[in-house]
This record gives sequence, structure tokens and C-alpha cells, in this order.
Amino acid sequence: MPTLDTMLILGLIVLLLVLGPTKLPQFAKAIGEAVREFRRASSAVIEEPQPQREMPRTQQPQQVQQPQQVQQTQAQAPTEIDTNNAIVAAAIKEGIDVRGKSIEQIAEELAKKLKEKKTAGASYM
Repeated sequence: MPTLDTMLILGLIVLLLVLGPTKLPQFAKAIGEAVREFRRASSAVIEEPQPQREMPRTQQPQQVQQPQQVQQTQAQAPTEIDTNNAIVAAAIKEGIDVRGKSIEQIAEELAKKLKEKKTAGASYM
């Protein structure tokens, strides 16, 4: 029974024969970039900040200033994943009206819709 070392060496030899010596570095670079992108995306999801609570009416003038600051920070870091946009896009795709609703309300409606869709799909099987 072959060991892990022999299987690894055999796999590398087959890979070298299939890709050739010129394509192997390009293949390794593409794999490295894919792993790096996956790690960056997964760390962005983990480090996602908590959603802000609604401010009292006495602090509404500060809310007007905050969107400008948010736009500046979004312009500085365009590589971060914005889950709010993904939730809104998924809700629109499912036919949910998102106008005038908070992201929490949209997420709840989307979860209900997908749960209904899942149970409806399971009943047909």
C-alpha cells in the first residue's frame, strides 16, 4: 500500500507531465492567488462590524454627517465585501420590496422567503 509521500511524489510527476514545465509555475501562482483571495474574503466576513442601532431623534443631525464619512471609508477600502448590498440584491432577486426597510427587516423577510421556498421544494420530492 503506497504511503502519503509516494502518492504526493507520484501526483507531482503526473502534474508535471500533464501541465509541462512551462505551465507548472503559472498553475502554482494561480492556486496561490486563489487561496489568498479566499482567506481575505473569509477574514472580511469574520471581522464584519455589528450593525448600528437606530439613533434617537435628538441625534439626527449627526446621522446626516455619518453617510459622508461612510462613503469616504468605502472609497478607501473597495476590496471589502459589503454584505448589506448582497442581502439587498438577493432580496430583490427573490421579489421582495426593499424600499424603506432596514437591513435587518430585509434579511428577516429574505430568510422567511427562502425557508418557504425550501419547504415547498422539499414537499415536491
